[in-house]
Amino acid sequence: MGKQWRFALGVVWALAGVTGVTAHAVELTTIEHKWLQAALPVLQFASEQDLPLDIVVRPQATPGDTPLGMAFVDGRCKLVLSMRGNAEAQATLDRIEPSLVNAVVEAITAHELAHCWRHLQQTWGSLPDGLDNGHWRAHVTHEQAKLLTDMWRTRREEAYADLVGLAWTLKHNPDRYEEVHAWKVRVRANQVINTGPHDTRLWVEMARDRRAFGAAASIFEQVRPLWVAGLRASF
Repeated sequence: MGKQWRFALGVVWALAGVTGVTAHAVELTTIEHKWLQAALPVLQFASEQDLPLDIVVRPQATPGDTPLGMAFVDGRCKLVLSMRGNAEAQATLDRIEPSLVNAVVEAITAHELAHCWRHLQQTWGSLPDGLDNGHWRAHVTHEQAKLLTDMWRTRREEAYADLVGLAWTLKHNPDRYEEVHAWKVRVRANQVINTGPHDTRLWVEMARDRRAFGAAASIFEQVRPLWVAGLRASF
């Protein structure tokens, strides 16, 4: 790997000086390098925002796992790369038009950063005041209510994160917005369960018009009008 390894590891160590990222001196794979290099603008943004973000590379084989994910441990966000022994890491890139790969990976990384932001604000899983009157709980069993509550909580957070990914694109790659949006439409098109944990089609469709985003300076706030409108429509 040579030069590529040194560059990718340098990205991790460069973040360590600002955000407390820790890394062991292990050789990054080619695919890990590709993802980190494409994600670099979002990682630099996280550094500039002083977000407590650590990059974690899972050393064991992780077949079928999402290549990029976010965890929250002891007040810190963990951007987790699950790419070793995982064909989906390359397959995800292969399903993207080559000229669009960087813009899409940025959107994916911004999506994960949105989960980080919600945890840091201590709002992950919560609803804006007055949006859930709970009337539906009277029509299901206690066990069903728990399952639905958990499923819809995840769905809301996935919707918020999808919108942040699109807001990032609108701000940083505006000339590719329609293409990235079309990619997101395709990703979310096939849902096993309507209103399931990753069924964000309602919000993604609302974001088709780039003018629908709010005027706030922060991408995390620009999505709020769209997110809340989708929440209202989903009840």
